[in-house]
Amino acid sequence: MDDLGQSLKEGLGTLGSLSVKGFDRAKQFSQEKMGNAVKTEYDQEFMHLSARVESTKQCVNSTANAARNFLQPNTAARLEDMFNEKVTGRGSAMDKRPSYSEILGNTMKKGGSEVGDQTEIGKSMIEVGTTFEKLGMLEREILSDVYNNFFKPFSNHLQVEWSNIATEKRRLDLARLDLDAAKSKVKAARTPETMQQNEQKVRECQAAFDRQYEQTKILLTDADRKSSEFSNHLEELIRNQMNYHELAHKMLEEAYTKMKK
Repeated sequence: MDDLGQSLKEGLGTLGSLSVKGFDRAKQFSQEKMGNAVKTEYDQEFMHLSARVESTKQCVNSTANAARNFLQPNTAARLEDMFNEKVTGRGSAMDKRPSYSEILGNTMKKGGSEVGDQTEIGKSMIEVGTTFEKLGMLEREILSDVYNNFFKPFSNHLQVEWSNIATEKRRLDLARLDLDAAKSKVKAARTPETMQQNEQKVRECQAAFDRQYEQTKILLTDADRKSSEFSNHLEELIRNQMNYHELAHKMLEEAYTKMKK
């Protein structure tokens, strides 16, 4: 596994490096790095499954981060929302802040009123400003819908499963090290009694490895199967954006028609 070194570090723990098992794991790991030890390889199906689940995780997490930027481009406001979501529990304020379209519309209306609605420029500024204020309110509604119906379920889906998989993969790494370390001891045995003891240890380690292997594979298979559900969340995003652009187009078309009269 790619993070075998981290698995070993966690497996040793604070006092683990002083134990026989901790020493054997460290020795086996070091010899593998130097190419002096035989390593049990996972089968290709398992490796492809594990790689696919990991790729899905990376893809979803990077997309979720980009989606958060899409929902709130302002870095300070985005950090404030994340803090309130994770620490204070107040949740996001994206549907409460004036949008850039609202700010633009309000500025236009104010300027148009100062110039006077009897002038062509004043009348146009007020008309366009009112339209952008409406667009801004629509944007807030749409972003709130995206946040609740796409972002939250999309970014939270399978997070628990992925965390459990990471834990089980680390345990599998350690079980594999134990198995290979035990096999190495069989080859190094110098007496029949030691050979017999080491062979028994190999059988025990093999059984533990097989159990952990199957447990990890079950979790990977389940996560891989559930990954298809991400498509449902993406469909929700498309539905939302179709709705927004349809309504926005209608508002702009009405404003354009009024200005052309």
